[in-house]
Amino acid sequence: MSQRDPGLPVRRQAIQTRDGRRVAGETGFARSWRPDLSRAVVMLLLGGVLAGTAGFVVGSLGPDPGALPSPSLIAGQPGGSTAPGAGGSTQPSASSNGNVLPSLPPSGEPSAEPSGPPASGEPSPTASPSDTPGAARDVTMPIVPVVGFWSTRTIISTDDLTAALRGTSERFRDVIVGAADREAVGAALGIEIAASVRSGTVAEIRSAVREGALGLLRAADVTPAVRALGIDDRHLFGIRRTRDLARWPLLVTVAEPPDRVFDPATSWTLAAAGDVLLDRGVARQVTILKKGVDFPFDGGRVEITGSRCCSARGFEFPTYRRTGDKGAVRDLMKGADLAMINLEGPVDDDFRYHDSGTVFHGDPKLLAGLKNAGIDYASLANNHMGDAGPDGVLETVRGLDDLGVGNSGAGKDLDAAKQPASYEINGVRIGVIGCDWIAPGYWARSNRVGTDPCSAKTLVPTIRAAAQVHDLVIVYPHWGIEYQPGPSAAQRRAASSWMKAGADLILGNHPHWVQGFEEVQEGKFAFYALGNFVFDQMWQENTMEGLILELTYS
Repeated sequence: MSQRDPGLPVRRQAIQTRDGRRVAGETGFARSWRPDLSRAVVMLLLGGVLAGTAGFVVGSLGPDPGALPSPSLIAGQPGGSTAPGAGGSTQPSASSNGNVLPSLPPSGEPSAEPSGPPASGEPSPTASPSDTPGAARDVTMPIVPVVGFWSTRTIISTDDLTAALRGTSERFRDVIVGAADREAVGAALGIEIAASVRSGTVAEIRSAVREGALGLLRAADVTPAVRALGIDDRHLFGIRRTRDLARWPLLVTVAEPPDRVFDPATSWTLAAAGDVLLDRGVARQVTILKKGVDFPFDGGRVEITGSRCCSARGFEFPTYRRTGDKGAVRDLMKGADLAMINLEGPVDDDFRYHDSGTVFHGDPKLLAGLKNAGIDYASLANNHMGDAGPDGVLETVRGLDDLGVGNSGAGKDLDAAKQPASYEINGVRIGVIGCDWIAPGYWARSNRVGTDPCSAKTLVPTIRAAAQVHDLVIVYPHWGIEYQPGPSAAQRRAASSWMKAGADLILGNHPHWVQGFEEVQEGKFAFYALGNFVFDQMWQENTMEGLILELTYS
């Protein structure tokens, strides 16, 4: 997706708030969360759905454009996998590929039943700051052009911005600026702002951009309710952000208390992606076809050219052509301060390559691809981590540790599996907890190697303990129903419970489709499934897609 082309379509995923006034039948939560500065997500940028916008991993692992998928790149046929231990006397809910969810997840949590995506909406706007503690003083404040959350626009030129404010733009006919900043913005740009340009409060600006307006906000007022634009080639948010405030093209002097001062040098970014496979079609590309461990992460951009019917599973799938920018995925992941994935399966010294089926063993040498791609964290809590037995779990942990790639969610016993991975970025302490909802046969016990279960009995205390020593807590659950567009009611209840316990961000996986997401509490998001990142399921558009999140915290 060209940064200068705002008109490309995206597949919208459902997002909503938990405000009782907007979600029928829901009870609003108390918005009591620790007021750490690190908790303020000042911008949430959707990195791109891979098929149709930015051709990241699809461009790396896909078959030649226009060709039918090779059998080696086709996932196993339905019925090829059953979650160990998921059967028994309980009534299971079966997914389309034969994986089975137990009707009673750990500690009596209700089973994850199929459901549609949450109702559409946007992140709720936050009220204008008022009664902010601390005496106001004159500070240099960046003014940021903003558009609606779902816009694909990422930048605006200085010429376009000044034309919009002069009322001469054909592209931006509805423009709104902060009433207190109107004169200062005009002076900073050396123009007179047209009478047709509206003035408004922070809340009014956020409301207007949802309806298609171009707005201007102080950087301290940017939240996930809007999309912040770069000016020319400079950005305040994301991995390409300037760290030097003086380089931002639109600065004004305003009176603000100390805790409202915005300094991009103190912000940090998180990039999160979905499932990574190191066996089957991925291993074939890397080893048999000798493309090397870095190949899966070298994805660039593609143009979707059409569709073709049908894959080996009977689905229509998109055709495309590569358009260049090789390494765009690597640049995104390496540019983030914290880059995260789910490692779908173990590596094992006695690995066996599989050209089909749903049992995964990875060659430990392939882990170098994660390190080279800038991956800082891998969740190991999933329904394939035990595929190579206890030794495979331990060798995966050891292999990642040796490379300096953080991990959590699996270990020599339950205590080890529950241990969060910890990071410190710009003085902010981040804890990451991995858990598996799907495969009880692989769950760790006090004396057994395995994964951390998403059990209320154990996970909620783990979250509470992590919140005592970390400023921000992330949960990476493996959950949900495969090949469904939205989470179950049980997942949404669990997300609420985890956030009440102290989680700040939930990054889910397992369905192999991108699913809906929502703002569960103010500033706290649950992304129910990020879809595939490096995988070989080329038989359907939804399985060819994956979401890369780019979040900026300040």
